[in-house]
Amino acid sequence: MTSATWRRTERGLGWLALLLSAMTLVAGLWFSPSERVLGRMVGILYVHAGAAWTTYLAGGVTAIAALAYLRSRSEAWDGLAVAGGEAGLWLGTVTLLTGSLWARGAQGWWWRWDDPRLVLTLFLWFLYAGYLTLRQFTEGERRARLSAVLALLGLPVMVLNHFALTLWQPRFHPAPVIGRPGGPAASPQFLWLLGLSMLAYTVLLAWMLLGRARLESLRNALEA
Repeated sequence: MTSATWRRTERGLGWLALLLSAMTLVAGLWFSPSERVLGRMVGILYVHAGAAWTTYLAGGVTAIAALAYLRSRSEAWDGLAVAGGEAGLWLGTVTLLTGSLWARGAQGWWWRWDDPRLVLTLFLWFLYAGYLTLRQFTEGERRARLSAVLALLGLPVMVLNHFALTLWQPRFHPAPVIGRPGGPAASPQFLWLLGLSMLAYTVLLAWMLLGRARLESLRNALEA
């Protein structure tokens, strides 16, 4: 991909992410059905679900790119890994904040240490933060190699987090709404809006990855 094509793709993804985010915001405020417990605060879930999904996705990109770097020693893979790490940190922050807002509105508390999914999400956030901090205090191939090993530790945490509701059946975290044996426990309108939110966040993540990977490539060129 040439530099001009890269920049055009990046700009196109940015505008598309902005359009989809605006559509999600308008649809969530005006067309979303009220939820039995949250009422009109159900809009928080459209932010939370999309952020949580892309936090996992960013972690997967980081781990896969880190593994590819360890096999090839290509700076391009290392740049994609750090792009995923930064995106995962920001999206993980949104996930934790909106999750706390949901819990406050639905159950009256901000945080519970006995909820395994909350704790695992926080641990994943610290992994992202540690990954980026490590890169600030190391250089060159050593920086890429050490941070790649740390990035791979995020995979088992994400898998464990995904199955936390099944393994521990926590009392405070809501049960799965979509991935249920008997089918989704939500109205088609809610599912449509949730899908729009997740699409908006996915495009946003793609824009973040492309832009940050390009900046990392420029940084490596300046260091060289």
